[in-house]
Amino acid sequence: MAPTITYHLRPTHRPYSSAPKPMLPHQSASSKRKDATNGHYSNTPILIDDQTVNFSRVLLRDSCSCSACVHESTNQRLFSVADIPADIKSRTVNYDAASDAFSITWENDAPGYPADHTTKLSLTTLRNISSSGCHTGSLKEPVRSQVLWTQEPLNLPDYDYQEYMKDDHILHQVICQLRTHGVAFVTGIPGVEESLATIATRIGPFKDTFYGYAWDVRTVPAAINAAYTSHDLGFHTDLLYFQQPPHIQLLHCIQSASSGGASVFADAYKAAVDLFHTDIEAFDILATVPVNYHYNHPDSLPSLHRDGGFEWTEASLVDCMDKINWGPPFLAPFSLHDSSTHPEPSTEFLISVMNSKVDKWHQAAVKFNALLQRPEYLFERKMKPGEGVLFDNTRTLHSRRSFDMADVGKPRWLRGTYVDKDAYFSKLRVLQNKIGTLN
Repeated sequence: MAPTITYHLRPTHRPYSSAPKPMLPHQSASSKRKDATNGHYSNTPILIDDQTVNFSRVLLRDSCSCSACVHESTNQRLFSVADIPADIKSRTVNYDAASDAFSITWENDAPGYPADHTTKLSLTTLRNISSSGCHTGSLKEPVRSQVLWTQEPLNLPDYDYQEYMKDDHILHQVICQLRTHGVAFVTGIPGVEESLATIATRIGPFKDTFYGYAWDVRTVPAAINAAYTSHDLGFHTDLLYFQQPPHIQLLHCIQSASSGGASVFADAYKAAVDLFHTDIEAFDILATVPVNYHYNHPDSLPSLHRDGGFEWTEASLVDCMDKINWGPPFLAPFSLHDSSTHPEPSTEFLISVMNSKVDKWHQAAVKFNALLQRPEYLFERKMKPGEGVLFDNTRTLHSRRSFDMADVGKPRWLRGTYVDKDAYFSKLRVLQNKIGTLN
């Protein structure tokens, strides 16, 4: 089971979802803190940009990246954070203007470290920690937040295949656009099956599924998937019946139909935000009531059952969006996920809860679907041979117009594959570190 709209609680100005408890008047940031094992935690004051910042001593010691703490070739730690004593003390803290860094020596250091063990932290690192809760910025959002769009403002450039393959700056632009807008088009792709692999692996490895590492979208008799027919295909997210649906989907048009077959895209985040502002109750239902998805075929029966969402606030709604689960073709029969909370559920109780769930979800789903069908939400493009599209499968809903199967010698043929979220964000951060953040 999965709710239609999923999100995480991530306030705009705070790196963590839970706000710290307010300090009492007699407390200060440098107060000692006692843990369950009777260790005393304390802070070290360091001057950052003419302001005293109190850093946890465990945090400072844990940040050490000297050769005794981090392996030089693997970049993996040689110590466990659990080995740092709670009552570790900073013996000396010295600033070196030449290196623009602080050197810290320790008293009661982790076991096995000599008395002269020194932790060196740059001013930039400490500034990042104090201002954003992140050492280097690599864990922060690599690019600006998502840009909600409809048809009219979606004026995005196409990217040339050769430039995409050879120029990391172009690759960076494409990957950033996938983050901000959720869709990017590539043109000039060689008309061979292997071309799709070259586009995908510029980002990361394929996501292999029971369809294979890549698959062909073309009409076949006795189709096992609606995509393999010539019928109109409504908006959907791919592979919602997987525990981890793919993040990026890629489609390469090798052959287009002479009549019909256009691809249609919609920003589901935009629809969700608009639903939030027009009918918050419907939004809440879609964000909290789980529904089932399955792939009902004799040779493969994956199914997803997950719990609903959490309480949330309006603040930073777009930033908190995680994914949209919308796949009417693969919706499985409704079921209850909370009947076990009743000690001895009766038939009357079960059917009452079931009826209420279905009716409420249906009412909200109708409103969400109505937004998706409005012309201003639709971006339609009939891809030509040699064109391809990359899109965020967890945000950008896609559909297809029906097409004429009587195209003699010109059957519609798209080739597709997926890339997972980890591979995508890894490449985004690698390029960010290499090139910088796009404004």
